[in-house]
Amino acid sequence: MPEGSFSFLASEVLNRVSQHAALTTQKQVKTTDAEIEELARALISQKSDAGSQFIYGLQNTGASVEDVYLSYLAHAARKLGTWWEEDRVSLLDVTVGTGRIYAIMRAMADLIDLPDIHHNKTAVFSAVPGETHTLGVRMAADLFRKSGWEIDLKIGMTHDDLVANLAKSNHVLIGLSGGGEHCIVEMARLVVALRISNPKALIFVSGNIVNESREIIEAMDVDAFSNDFEEAQAQMDRLWAQAKATAGQKTGSEHRASL
Repeated sequence: MPEGSFSFLASEVLNRVSQHAALTTQKQVKTTDAEIEELARALISQKSDAGSQFIYGLQNTGASVEDVYLSYLAHAARKLGTWWEEDRVSLLDVTVGTGRIYAIMRAMADLIDLPDIHHNKTAVFSAVPGETHTLGVRMAADLFRKSGWEIDLKIGMTHDDLVANLAKSNHVLIGLSGGGEHCIVEMARLVVALRISNPKALIFVSGNIVNESREIIEAMDVDAFSNDFEEAQAQMDRLWAQAKATAGQKTGSEHRASL
């Protein structure tokens, strides 16, 4: 990744987690400044699991996923951001801390309810914000539609507008396209943002970016990637089946619990 990209991504995590809490209408658990400071320090501790152990302790006392996200991790993210602005912690500290926040949220994603799974196969396709080479994603959308998919195509949106739009949607599958290595940082930023705003979504990456930056794409937190149409179609079919199976397992467990 280009020099400076990690601080860029750290800022994205801090801002996105904080905004996630600020925009919710859900009632949040009251926390003390001492608790948030303890969590923030745990997140940048030399002990790698200190932050996650703090969160496990909250869960053991009955804290919900929403409580952890909105009342603890969001406030801890703000605290780290404030310390960074005041030069009380280093860039390395913030990068480590935000990485651990991200990891905790990803580990808890399975505890969040899935959006409704429709009978018809549906997905949203989007080019990376700022990408001018959009012919490929437009063609892919048309070809998937001919194969029976319902595709919601997002083109020409800013990063923040796209993330906000997708956060309000119930799409389980999100297909992202990039024209090459030139947009790798924006792709990473978008994946990080969507993992926070749409934690249950399955993300697929396509386009020439896969050919030019395959190793970096492999290191990203995505569910599948390909620049070959037939393989992409097979991968998307697999992801859809995976989402339906997960939804079915949840419905089945809820039914058994009600017996």
